[in-house]
Amino acid sequence: MRNLFLITVLFGFSLFSFSDDKKEEESDGFKYSSLSVDLIQTDKTAIGAKASFPLPGGLYVVIERKAEGIDTSDDSYDRIINAARLGIHAGIGDIFSSVSAKGLKLSVKNIFDVYAELGIKSTAYESDINSFSEDDAQANVIAGIRFGNNSGWEGKFFVDLSKDSELKVKSCPPGQVCNQSIEYELEDDTDRKFGIGVLYNINKRSAVSFEMSSSKIFDSSMKIGYQLNF
Repeated sequence: MRNLFLITVLFGFSLFSFSDDKKEEESDGFKYSSLSVDLIQTDKTAIGAKASFPLPGGLYVVIERKAEGIDTSDDSYDRIINAARLGIHAGIGDIFSSVSAKGLKLSVKNIFDVYAELGIKSTAYESDINSFSEDDAQANVIAGIRFGNNSGWEGKFFVDLSKDSELKVKSCPPGQVCNQSIEYELEDDTDRKFGIGVLYNINKRSAVSFEMSSSKIFDSSMKIGYQLNF
């Protein structure tokens, strides 16, 4: 709860920050070139970093890394998550440039951006006591929409689909004496995360963000971040 309070205070302070060089004009398209650092709160605290680089034709590349602690009954573990994805985005007006029906032509404006990312996520668990280290790579798909103004407030809805992993202790078979160190195995299950987020562009180069997401496997998470735009 203490970490949650600090996160809330930091986020509230950032929202009321003001910069004279903040853009006043209307949004002319969302940018997908940034570097961000995030503080993530679930039942444990995690720190993440993400970089996004634009490519021609509405394509972009996302690279991210997250480190978090995992507690078990007899040890403490670090879970490291690395991900790399190729994304594509387009305004809804660009996708449906016009809609025609019975001679009536309706223009569709870019009121929001649609995006989709496909790549690989790798999850590693490490334990100093039991010398346990495992790396599990799975496909990762993220899709969603972004709306708002890229010189002010932005919002997004998204879904994150991937295989994720949990630690499982291998118990000693009945009637046997197990002298070896405790073993662990990764148990895969499909995870579906649904999330919402808001981002406030303080000026042309910096922004603060707040995000919440639910998980089928793990606890729901809350994330606050600082982002540099390029």
